[in-house]
Amino acid sequence: MKQLAIIGLGPRGFYALENVITELSQQDKEVEILIFENSKEPGAGHVWYEGQPNSNWINITERALTGLRCRPKQHFKNVTIEAFPSYHNWCNFALEPHENDTFPPRKKLGKYLNERFNSIKSETENLDLIKYISAEIQSIIHRNDKLILKSKTESWQCDDVLLTIGHQTTKTSDQIKAWQQHTENNSNLLVFADAYPVNQLESTRNTENITIGIRGFGLAMVDIMRYLVINNYGNFKVVDNSTFKTVYYKTKTQHLKLIPFSLDGLPLAPKPLNENIDNWYKPTKSELEFFKSEIEAITQTDATATHISFIIKPIAKIASRIYNDLNQNAFNHSFSNEELENIISNWLKDADYKHELLQDETISAYNLIEAYVNMALGTATISLDFCVGQVWRHCQPTLYKAFSYAQLDNEIIEDLIALDERSKRYSYGPPIESMQQMLALVDAEVLSLEFLKDPTINMINDGWQLENEDNKTVTCSTMINSVLDAPKLLDITSPLVKNLLKDDLIQPMHSKLGIETSDDAYVITADGKRDIPIAVLGRLAKGSVIGVDAILECFGPRIENWASAYVNKL
Repeated sequence: MKQLAIIGLGPRGFYALENVITELSQQDKEVEILIFENSKEPGAGHVWYEGQPNSNWINITERALTGLRCRPKQHFKNVTIEAFPSYHNWCNFALEPHENDTFPPRKKLGKYLNERFNSIKSETENLDLIKYISAEIQSIIHRNDKLILKSKTESWQCDDVLLTIGHQTTKTSDQIKAWQQHTENNSNLLVFADAYPVNQLESTRNTENITIGIRGFGLAMVDIMRYLVINNYGNFKVVDNSTFKTVYYKTKTQHLKLIPFSLDGLPLAPKPLNENIDNWYKPTKSELEFFKSEIEAITQTDATATHISFIIKPIAKIASRIYNDLNQNAFNHSFSNEELENIISNWLKDADYKHELLQDETISAYNLIEAYVNMALGTATISLDFCVGQVWRHCQPTLYKAFSYAQLDNEIIEDLIALDERSKRYSYGPPIESMQQMLALVDAEVLSLEFLKDPTINMINDGWQLENEDNKTVTCSTMINSVLDAPKLLDITSPLVKNLLKDDLIQPMHSKLGIETSDDAYVITADGKRDIPIAVLGRLAKGSVIGVDAILECFGPRIENWASAYVNKL
């Protein structure tokens, strides 16, 4: 009997398990499945685990979690696996289009994922065909058409492997290394090289007098910010439920100061307040079909592309129509649709492009956050960049599907990924309440935005001295890195990935990208063949596929396609 190993059982791994069981039962085939996961909460993984604090929020609206569909009841060998509800049915979700969108703690979704996994495990763990193994696989050896999996102490043999191991550690940057070395001679200084788990900051958050530098100004920084300030000294209070206007109140004095900084110093733009406002930016079904066909005309054919304009042009066309339809909610202008398309195209091609319809980003960071908050509330005129960012978010699922496994030069793929990453300042933006909390902390003089844009950092005896362009300085005794590693395969330090690279079982698409895979997720080797029975789904395949970090992509067609292809070839 053939053996399949699934390594990693976060959301993507356990959805792969669900689908391979479904395919096996429908085709009446047998395979022994070895499942390797060493975390305490399989299904939830390290991102969604229930043990994290309530201050880590989901950044996708709860309304949008329709992709977490129900699992139908099915019969597998001599057991019945009961149906499991969709996320919305599981938590009795109900929201009217005019009501404020909800963004619950990540642990809530983690509870759903873990319960859904446990419902499968409880029904199948007594089957000889499925074995659940708590172990960390450190190497895979390809020998005599078999794969040998090794942990530190044991080994297993199988015929196929599916890797769904998610985020992996990467080489420490030179800057972080220098910071760590700086602490060796001063026990009062601290460096946290990773943002998560935020619980590691427990002692720091209740220190009475401390100034903390936070490297990065994205979603992880927001989680860290919220965790640090909801403490024994203070908390947030929403004073206007219609706008999430917030104040930060102190129950006793704490001299806490948070100093975030990043290369561009630009803040995130929050998502729209509710479904009604969000629908302002929603393309029509025919527009999404047009977008898909324009992309696939290049990506799924032998056509050559030297630039990502084949994506920029249809986005610009859709966004220009939507911006004009905003009418009085948009900046006042007299540009034609064609002129708007050119402006949008120029901005997508060049992040430094300036125009009167684009938000002026030279204003203070505080005022810029306020401007985007008011746009998200629907109470201020909408800048063209905010509109394009929200349109891009609605187009992302179509983009991810149409662009995956594209027959394009790696440089074009890299450019598209870079543009998608740039769009995430809008498309992956946080809830309005998160940005209102940020403003409240500035008002309470807990958070400073004065050093946001690429400050000069000098290491001194008391810690790290940050200096802004106005020559103002501040000294931090603690530094936290909130910049999450990109999935650059050659920089990953985990033993399993390093060993796979060393043994030429995997190769990157490009020095800055992930593992090259075929459209059924199987690894393509250096000679262009797929003769190694290893499949990769998720973050490590970034480049072959894009959009891999979104939770809904863990429950999408890529996983279903792999399961179907795997069982069909048995």
